[in-house]
Amino acid sequence: MGGGGGRYSGPSTPKLQRKIEQAQEQERQHLDGDVNELLQRLLIGFNNRDIEAAKKRLGEIEKILGETVEVDYILLGGSVAKHTDIDGISDVDALVILSREDLAGKSAQALLDEFYDTLDQSLPRSEVAMVEKGRLAVTVKYKDKSEIQLLPALRSGQTISIAAADGKGWNDTKPKNFQRELTRANTRLNHGLVPAIKLIKSIIYDFPKQKQLTGYHIEAISLEAASGYRGPNTPKGLLIHLLGYAGERVQRPMLDSTGQSRTLDSYLGQAGSLERRNISQALEGIKRRLEAATTVAQWRTVFGD
Repeated sequence: MGGGGGRYSGPSTPKLQRKIEQAQEQERQHLDGDVNELLQRLLIGFNNRDIEAAKKRLGEIEKILGETVEVDYILLGGSVAKHTDIDGISDVDALVILSREDLAGKSAQALLDEFYDTLDQSLPRSEVAMVEKGRLAVTVKYKDKSEIQLLPALRSGQTISIAAADGKGWNDTKPKNFQRELTRANTRLNHGLVPAIKLIKSIIYDFPKQKQLTGYHIEAISLEAASGYRGPNTPKGLLIHLLGYAGERVQRPMLDSTGQSRTLDSYLGQAGSLERRNISQALEGIKRRLEAATTVAQWRTVFGD
């Protein structure tokens, strides 16, 4: 009589595989939720500026400068407080447009000097700790530790001119063009693009100085990256996409849509330069780290949280 020779008939391989895949997907969704919660918390910290107080102070500055001035709020001004250098029109809190015939023909440095002198001599010291003049802009530092960065510009007819990168000559600019494009892209992505830009800025500003990008350069790359994006409008999804796109796009020069300069990234040299390759590798390295992360703690280390 033959022995039973029983054989184990557990779950079939395809069924077991489906269960494994379902468990992995649930784990991935849980991690995504936790990561997006972390990024939202970080964004709250980035946005923790007293906007109403800033508007009030800009109003006071406008009064001091007189009737021939127009204050134009910049979309991403001051979005990451760690970065204080003026690299582009969207890195400041306000573009201060002066319409004064007596300044016609003067150099950009002369305009900046007069702008600084007026603010330094006129702002009330009851609130202001100091007024500092940079290469292109003026920063007003208040006693409550807040700051307002102002970029002076000169209007002649319909033309608005700001100081060139060397701080001496002039560049005609169209600041509204870039702002409108960025606003449209942000709206299309359910208002997720601007938060993602703030996150990538936070990462890049922790790079060594030689591997950093200017704020305006980051925004321009992000705007270009948004045009072909069809993924999830979550902080995590958009951030990963921007890092990947930036890692490739930084290798080639970008034209400046505002007219500030011919290219907005001339500081990195020609296409494929050593500077561009180093930054590309740094961006791609961060992207790989985040994609491979299996815990929220690993994401926190990238942001120094």
